[in-house]
Amino acid sequence: MISHQHRCIFVHIPKVAGQSIESAFLNELSLTWEERAPLLLKKNSNPKKGPPRLAHLTASEYVQLGYITPEQFHDYYKFSFVRNPWSRLVSEYTYKQHPFSFKHFVLDYLPSCDSDDYQNHIGNLRHLVPQHCFLYEGNDCLVDTVGKFENLMNDFETISQRVFGHVVDLPYRNKTTKRHPLLEKLIGKKVKPSYQSYFDNETVEFVADFYKRDIELFKYQFE
Repeated sequence: MISHQHRCIFVHIPKVAGQSIESAFLNELSLTWEERAPLLLKKNSNPKKGPPRLAHLTASEYVQLGYITPEQFHDYYKFSFVRNPWSRLVSEYTYKQHPFSFKHFVLDYLPSCDSDDYQNHIGNLRHLVPQHCFLYEGNDCLVDTVGKFENLMNDFETISQRVFGHVVDLPYRNKTTKRHPLLEKLIGKKVKPSYQSYFDNETVEFVADFYKRDIELFKYQFE
């Protein structure tokens, strides 16, 4: 997302509250969600110009694909948010409502790290790409601020002060509503299970290896 008015770029990593952050910018600009295209929040049918949703451009792609000049990229404030990799994977699985088990999703559905589609961040595979791929070029982080989903409100409050000059409320969009049916039956209301409940030892270790660099860079653990 680019807001030229605010001289700001938001690198939207999938399943990390991106639509809520984008909605905050739209509200500040008095635009509706349907009017979001000027912020580069639109669909794309040309693979040479990025992913199917331009909201999911990586930091480096903004310049590489010609959406902003190198000078603008250098001058604009750039930020993003990251999320615990185990939690993010559960969010992706429940959001897509896959008909197969979570274990199958983790062990068999995730692309191998050396596949062409994975390396090129093709289509929906971009939702599964490690988060550092969105933010880093080699060992260099290309954004100024990396907030955490787990501290979303406080981190965005700090960011909004810098971008807007005042605190901006964060709207809530795109909520995953998958609930645990047994708990619903027992207590008579919907209860969202913890991300930990989806994992066994094998899948915990698989994700730890698959997202090893994310875990090291952003200081996450399975807890």
